[in-house]
Amino acid sequence: MREEENNRSSKSELKVKSLLRKRWVLPAVYLVAAAGVLSAVFVMQDGNETAAPQEGVEVTDPSQAGEMNPYGEEAVEVTASSEVVKMPVVNEEEITVVGYFYDVNGSPEEQQEALVYYNNTYFPNKGMDFAHVDGESFEATAALSGTVIKSEKDSLLGYVVEISHEDGVVTHYHSLESVEVEEGDTVEQGAILGLAGRNSYNSDAGIHVHFEIRQNGVAVNPNDVFQQPIDSVKDIADDQAKEEDKKPAEDEEEEGQEDGVTDDEEATPDEENDEEEEHEGLSELG
Repeated sequence: MREEENNRSSKSELKVKSLLRKRWVLPAVYLVAAAGVLSAVFVMQDGNETAAPQEGVEVTDPSQAGEMNPYGEEAVEVTASSEVVKMPVVNEEEITVVGYFYDVNGSPEEQQEALVYYNNTYFPNKGMDFAHVDGESFEATAALSGTVIKSEKDSLLGYVVEISHEDGVVTHYHSLESVEVEEGDTVEQGAILGLAGRNSYNSDAGIHVHFEIRQNGVAVNPNDVFQQPIDSVKDIADDQAKEEDKKPAEDEEEEGQEDGVTDDEEATPDEENDEEEEHEGLSELG
């Protein structure tokens, strides 16, 4: 009798092991167990839909919320990152710098290299000048996307193009031999503006393109903003404006001490007029 029971037990174990070897058995067991758990949950709730929202309560999908987020703040659309300022040329490897921005904090040697000689006078360069390594003409391109606000020929500077961008930023392109854009055109970054040429103001630079970038009229060193987002131009312009305002005051104080002039002494009307005319000339040609 006991032997028969042992045989039955062995046969049952063999059947269970054989059953477990089949791939569909374990998933089926898990599904049955899961169904049992869900059934127990519904039974415990006793058919009461306490988890459902009460009648009259509006349910909003947070991903579709247009005006307010769960914290009561307005949802702000995430925009694409600002453009990065590019050099105004097609192929940077073929271009060399022939004129540098005049830095008020630069060394005397650097400042001397950043002067433009015109009409027996030296003027500080308010931008950078680019030329082809072979001295040939080349295509000037838009450093940023924007709207053309000036496209005309200047008797002193050659053809001039100015492009307006966001946050009061304007890029200037001088010494062009010809232009491909008109006032009011919308241009994309890298668009051809014209060909490099010569001008009377900076004849020593030969065939070149003069490039400036300004923020609300303040000239910024292009080298400081190349490969930087346009948003950085304002911060750099603010810093440069502070430095430029600070430098003349320091120079005047040093000159006054050397000449024996005290702070109480005032300049004569003629001296003041001469200084104003000189600064006006520099700003126009710079």
